[in-house]
Amino acid sequence: MAAASTSNATTAAAANTLSISPELLQQILATHTYLQTHQVDLQHLVKLIEGIFQNAVAASKGIDQYANLNDMISSLQTSDGMHQAFDDIRSISCEMSCNLSAGNVDETTMVVLQRLKNYSWNAKVVLAMAAFACSIGELSMLVKHRNTDPIAKSVDILKGNSPTLDFTVLEKLGLFKAMIDVVNTNLAFLGPTISEIPKEAPSMKDAMACFPTATYKILRIVLQIVSILSKTTEDNIELMAKEVSEINNILQEKLELCKKEAEETALYNYEDVTKHIPKISISEVIDKIRSYMKIQVTENLRNRQELFLISDLDISIEEIKILNWLYQKNDQKYEIVWLPIVDLSTYDTKRFEDLKQLMKWTVVEPSRIEPEVIAYIKKDWHFIKKSIAVSVNPGGEVICQNALPMLWTWGNSAFPFSDETDQDLWNKIDEQNGWRLDLLLDELIVPDRQSWIETRKFVCLFGGGDISWIREFTEKVKYAAYAAGVFLELVYVGNNRGKGLARNELGRDIHVIESEFRWQFWTRLESILYAKIRHGKTVTTHKTDRVMQEALKVVGYGGNGEAWAMFSMGPDAMVTTNGEMALTIISNYQNWRQDKTGLRFLEGLKSYKSVISRDVHGCINVHLPVLGQIPGIMICPECSKVMEMFYTYRCCAE
Repeated sequence: MAAASTSNATTAAAANTLSISPELLQQILATHTYLQTHQVDLQHLVKLIEGIFQNAVAASKGIDQYANLNDMISSLQTSDGMHQAFDDIRSISCEMSCNLSAGNVDETTMVVLQRLKNYSWNAKVVLAMAAFACSIGELSMLVKHRNTDPIAKSVDILKGNSPTLDFTVLEKLGLFKAMIDVVNTNLAFLGPTISEIPKEAPSMKDAMACFPTATYKILRIVLQIVSILSKTTEDNIELMAKEVSEINNILQEKLELCKKEAEETALYNYEDVTKHIPKISISEVIDKIRSYMKIQVTENLRNRQELFLISDLDISIEEIKILNWLYQKNDQKYEIVWLPIVDLSTYDTKRFEDLKQLMKWTVVEPSRIEPEVIAYIKKDWHFIKKSIAVSVNPGGEVICQNALPMLWTWGNSAFPFSDETDQDLWNKIDEQNGWRLDLLLDELIVPDRQSWIETRKFVCLFGGGDISWIREFTEKVKYAAYAAGVFLELVYVGNNRGKGLARNELGRDIHVIESEFRWQFWTRLESILYAKIRHGKTVTTHKTDRVMQEALKVVGYGGNGEAWAMFSMGPDAMVTTNGEMALTIISNYQNWRQDKTGLRFLEGLKSYKSVISRDVHGCINVHLPVLGQIPGIMICPECSKVMEMFYTYRCCAE
């Protein structure tokens, strides 16, 4: 019974500590923006706050500890996003020193909360405490120098500071410890372990419910202390230090429950992590997504196909440009709806607005997308990071879970973007002879493509970043083409991910594909492989699929930064080689030319390649993005052995 009584007493004390009127709570909540746009690294800031408190006490004892402070300042100046935070800290510090002269602590507390509206409740506490540390630091400097520096003494008198002000007393009263403890607790809530707990989880919901009141109470106490700090050292200070400690104890209890739930969650798989999020059906998901859009847009979509474009904010500008071009050429057959999947507490709102301005289609605000919709998108539509586009017909039926690969491959010809349409289009491509120029290039990438094919020009696509190889190769291929009497077109498409040399680094007679179309070329190659995998190409069947084999080669060369080349003439199948072999073939043109001139030039090149490649080992490494499913077993297109598979995690394209 004694234990139960103690527990009840603790609960009652906690409730009393955070007790405020409903009206005041509404005022507090009204100061907060739930879409936090200011994200900063607070770890170094907390260390600096603690350092200022420690140095203030040390200065009162006549001890200098500035070396540690210098290290903290250096770390803080290199932290992300601190410029805005510094401005806000200065503003709050001004509010503390100026507005409190009227003695209205409650009003000033609301002003400070309003100033910090774009930060999380926990971050507000840290920044307010940083402003308080500014006041402590200023007072500390005056206390240290007022007996030796006339200016410091004059300022000290003008401010009306107590001549007996001693920070060692504040330390003994437990004020600094209470302040640092509550700051560290709030910082812990912002750490990766706790922030990854779903907001719908019981422990997190319980903690979040007390954040507004706890933040308000802490800020109010800080302001009260500032208002009396320079006048006296002990009046009510100890009482307020205890009140901060009581609030911290409550937050600590919430934090421990969250940590426990985080540990338990780590033992389960993805389904268990999302167990607190309501499960919904596919029809509910589509209805919710449609409800996110404006009423007039929804009316326009009533009889139109929809593509739900799902991505994070790392979607590339090139991807948006190509989609814009396709969207504006679609004769209003379909509508694109962008659903940005982000962490609402940390995402870059400026980046979102910049991307939104580029898009010609409907954009849904991130805050409108409900957790259960996001959970469905990740689990059932297999969204990880790479953009996908879910194709939905007017009747609300999903007819393809990712239509982007067919868009990149076929453009608007793939409408209505169903799995069946994609399969029908691939059935028209001959697996042995379909590796042709018109499969890889369209009028968007090379406007003259069709005339090149019709006039049977000798077209050489090549890539790589070795300028020495490029200069030697292009000179020799120009000589060989001239000697063979064929018209030559050189096209440079760089490396995978749109990288490569700039136009001014190459000759004027070389067509250099612009960045967004370079991106499209490489993405189309990956999309071809993705489609082949989705349509069931296995270990045995894709040995006979030359389109898949050649696409694998080029993606492998480009992904590894190697030089490579493809040769084409008219509607005939292309010849693909790595850079070394391409240079060997062209350099030895006199050895294989014989009667292989004019229209037979590509035939001779292909025959010579088959002869010299028997003694050359040219295996490759292929890096493929995960588009909803793992490819499985792949066969090397060079040596026909089963390729090893590795998982690669990459944070950026560099």
